[in-house]
Amino acid sequence: MRVLFLSLAVFTLAAQDRRALLLVNSEYQKLAPRAVNSADLDALKSALAAAKFAVSEERNLAQGQIEKIAFLSSIKQGDTVLIYYTGYAMQSKSDNFIVPVDYDPAKAGDATFLAQSMTGFFQMLDDKKAGVKMMLIDAPEQPAALLPKATGAGLAAPELADLGQIAFLSASALNALPVALDATERGAFVRQIAELIRKPGTTLVELLVGAQGSVSKKISPFSNSTVTAAFRFTDPPPPPKEAPPSKPVDSFISKDRVNSKDRQSYVYIPAGKFLMGCAKDDTKCEEHEKPQHEVTLTKAFWMGETEVTVEAYKRFLEMTDPKKKLPRAPVEHEGWRNTNLPMPAFSYDDAAAFCKFAGGRLPSEAEWEYAARAGKANEIVPLSSENAREKANFHGRKGNDRFDYVAQVKQFDPNAFGLFDMFGNLWEMTSDFYDKGYYAASPKSDPKGPASGKERASRGGSWDSDPAQHLRISFRNKGNGGNIVGWRCVIEDSEETRKLLR
Repeated sequence: MRVLFLSLAVFTLAAQDRRALLLVNSEYQKLAPRAVNSADLDALKSALAAAKFAVSEERNLAQGQIEKIAFLSSIKQGDTVLIYYTGYAMQSKSDNFIVPVDYDPAKAGDATFLAQSMTGFFQMLDDKKAGVKMMLIDAPEQPAALLPKATGAGLAAPELADLGQIAFLSASALNALPVALDATERGAFVRQIAELIRKPGTTLVELLVGAQGSVSKKISPFSNSTVTAAFRFTDPPPPPKEAPPSKPVDSFISKDRVNSKDRQSYVYIPAGKFLMGCAKDDTKCEEHEKPQHEVTLTKAFWMGETEVTVEAYKRFLEMTDPKKKLPRAPVEHEGWRNTNLPMPAFSYDDAAAFCKFAGGRLPSEAEWEYAARAGKANEIVPLSSENAREKANFHGRKGNDRFDYVAQVKQFDPNAFGLFDMFGNLWEMTSDFYDKGYYAASPKSDPKGPASGKERASRGGSWDSDPAQHLRISFRNKGNGGNIVGWRCVIEDSEETRKLLR
């Protein structure tokens, strides 16, 4: 699953095929009520009507009522569907939930049984074989009574794989901490959406990108999309005789890019914030994984889609030092015959030199964990999956792990950012010096690790690792390289980087 910004080829759907639903939850019975500005909602309904959507509205729905509303049963195959929700929302066990008005935080049980799963909502739309589906979530606030029932702050990145053409737009950033908004700030998101929809010629891409502009100082919208078909809300105005040049949509990040130097694929990783360290429900926490703390990465970057391969490292030597030979191969690498295996980082200097050649550097430990979590908060193992062990190359065999030793790259599913083998196969070296107490003093923004040290931090486990301990996302290892340690590179996003990536 990748964050996509789409091409601008256009098709037009018939008016009767456009359906919109506004879900408004405000009169909570066991939680603080939430003020709603009717003028803002009217502006959105008016904009949708101008875009030829048939608009329905439902207010203050209790548990079980959402999935039974007539709007859902009336959707036909191929319909374009837009759903706007305003109210409280929360994440639990890597899914996001709409909080019904009768939600009682004092009741036993988690959100799975007491709230409406957004993934379940997506599935209902997909079962109806709807065409383009848009889900707009306006829920940046959470009352204090709701927080203990959530497994992470704010909302997590939704799992959109296998759900057809679907776009998700949240009023706040991934895993954003709750904020208190005044009346003007609370309506900023819906007013921005209404303005973009009403603007002649706005595409779905432009809505997703435009909504992430300066909506409010307190909220920073996030979007995710699997839509490949282009969509335009309204027809564009006729072009002027001498149209001024327009700034193009940032479509560059819509797919993986190949680095012209190392010939490896790189994936775009957006800036954001996350909770780093041992998750609160993890019973196997070690002291050097604590305390869990919020980290903000202020700059987007590109990360190697896979660990650096033997083939890429051979190319590096041929281009920089043709006389230098590959080191002696570990037994499991069989004399370097399979060049699609990950290359061991026999030393930090070897790995750092390769990344410098590729135009980048080794990732910081924070960048690595942010990329490994891929927008999910408080997960203990990747994807919070009971069968996570079967989806990575660790000691022994199980499920998709058919390997006794190191495996070729891309033998397992990628994570939500499109990165392969973040866990298992080879440990991955970072640029940070290892310090068991560093988390307690780590900066809140862009931490780079201790200024000095004897060993580097490495993450993710290897084919020789114990999955019971090392498959945990927060586990930290240390060392200076070896035959079970590999690496991947990161390159900060810039104009120069984009010339390098094609």
